[in-house]
Amino acid sequence: MKKHPHSDVVTSYETYRNRVARETIPCYEPSIGKEELRLVTDVIKRNWLSENKYTREFENRLAKICERKYSVAFANATAALISGVKALGIKEGDEIIVPSFSHSADPNSISNSGAIPVFVDVDSATMCLTKQTIKKAITKKTKAILYVCAYGNVSDLDAMASYAKSQKIFLINDCAPALFGSYKNRPIASYGDFSVLSFFADKTITTGEGGMLLSNNIALINKVNMYKHDGRRERGVDVIEYKGYNFRITELQAAVGVAQLKKAAYFVKRKKEILRSYSKKLSGINSVRLFTFNSDGAIVPHRVVIFVPSAKHLIAYLASLGIGVRNMFMPMHSMPAYDTKGDFPNTQEIFKTGVCLPSAPSLTDKNIEFICQSIKKFYA
Repeated sequence: MKKHPHSDVVTSYETYRNRVARETIPCYEPSIGKEELRLVTDVIKRNWLSENKYTREFENRLAKICERKYSVAFANATAALISGVKALGIKEGDEIIVPSFSHSADPNSISNSGAIPVFVDVDSATMCLTKQTIKKAITKKTKAILYVCAYGNVSDLDAMASYAKSQKIFLINDCAPALFGSYKNRPIASYGDFSVLSFFADKTITTGEGGMLLSNNIALINKVNMYKHDGRRERGVDVIEYKGYNFRITELQAAVGVAQLKKAAYFVKRKKEILRSYSKKLSGINSVRLFTFNSDGAIVPHRVVIFVPSAKHLIAYLASLGIGVRNMFMPMHSMPAYDTKGDFPNTQEIFKTGVCLPSAPSLTDKNIEFICQSIKKFYA
């Protein structure tokens, strides 16, 4: 019998689903409850499911939290990045520097905007770009740096902003997992010509899917809004000024986001408590090093990350116990879609040795104790 062209993909997905189903301690899970249900019910009763009052409230509240003048909600962070890059006027053949240690959304958004992603290595201490890591990649074609706040962390953002300005290039801040985090008493999301947030199910607050673009530049925001609304200025306007997209969020998602904001302080508190608990319980295990977030910031850890001699061996063991552990980002430069040659020692070492431990706010002390004892047993 001839093999179906997608059979390997289906098998891989089923394997993944079965693995997740066996996890007694999930890697992450959203905390959704009565308040979300109440606001979603209100949306349904109003019978206007596309963007409406909750979307505007969600945008306004996030802009205030992030100390930005303007914000635009999107279907996801990738859509926000694509729209932002195009709104900056970056054209086909222009180059944007991006870390290989990143989510696929970062180089994909560059490529789908017509620009060229130029991969660079990250700093091993922060897992982020620094002035030193990007210097060699700057060319006459470089129009922007796409900075990625890896797992909520940052390097010296002030230095990055100054460097971009000195080179007369844009700084794009993908702080998708860094909401509520700050650097030197300034919101991380306030940095860059524009910044982008994500509200996927594993983020500090979630709308299931969803994203946000934030900026202080009204001209940029107006262009972004047109790319989001099919190339027109707003719904109800028939004139198409740009070759745009339908990147709108739904009112149902925005209502969930508004409800989630009411719980945000608790989520942030729990994530920091969980990190401290892991730090205490993992101390003394020689083969394990807990990742340390930048002490110059009040970072909200997106994930609890440890480094071990071989990530894949520990992951296989913990997964067999029903513990929802995950790999770090796979190096994007090596993906089939890009297949870029180059020297990326820090990125490759992070992937080889890094492990993401369960870190949901719902995680109990008993869960953390079991995870840490299991790691200790593995390296005994």
